[in-house]
Amino acid sequence: MTTFFTKEAYLVGFQRTFEEAGKRESEDLKVYINTQVQRLEILVSQISQEDFWELLPEILGIDAKLRLVTDLIDFVPVSDVELLRIVESDYLTHFKELCGYDRSKEPAHSMIFNVV
Repeated sequence: MTTFFTKEAYLVGFQRTFEEAGKRESEDLKVYINTQVQRLEILVSQISQEDFWELLPEILGIDAKLRLVTDLIDFVPVSDVELLRIVESDYLTHFKELCGYDRSKEPAHSMIFNVV
């Protein structure tokens, strides 16, 4: 696992995903990824002590979405529309599943599971 401390270093981890999205016939996936990255940049620029707890869940949601796109882009042979449908329906429970929780079980009290 690579540790990162800058936005640039974080986004490098998704570089292959960005390149694969650029090769797709449809622009849907590329637009979706760009929208997520732009929203991430806005949230990070706005974060302060007063709104940390409000913005962190959305930042975690964007991370889950980008991670799911990365996991699915080569693995699942579906259209961009279907891939994005899967991402949007699964991102809220992504971290929960990564940590071994069943979707129906309540996870431990942690900010990592507080995703919107």
